[in-house]
Amino acid sequence: MADEGLVRIYRMPGGTTDQYDKVTAAAGDVVAAGASVHLAGTTDTDLWVVEVWPSAEALAAWQESQAAGRAAQDATFDEVDVIECDLHRFLTAG
Repeated sequence: MADEGLVRIYRMPGGTTDQYDKVTAAAGDVVAAGASVHLAGTTDTDLWVVEVWPSAEALAAWQESQAAGRAAQDATFDEVDVIECDLHRFLTAG
């Protein structure tokens, strides 16, 4: 794992922003929980979420607290594909 952080990309086939809002209401604010960035958007067919965490340990600590969020996700999405990779560079404006 690189020192720069961890990127997780979630793809929910057929997912909608309404479903996303339901799950995030149960899961709470991931940025307040330690994520550096949390983005969500849709294509014509899928819902995508991208998160950047400072470390795998920070992500694991948040995941351990997520019984309600996991239950909401499992009840809402039939399938969730996850891609995880080391963060190489993080650029922001300003």
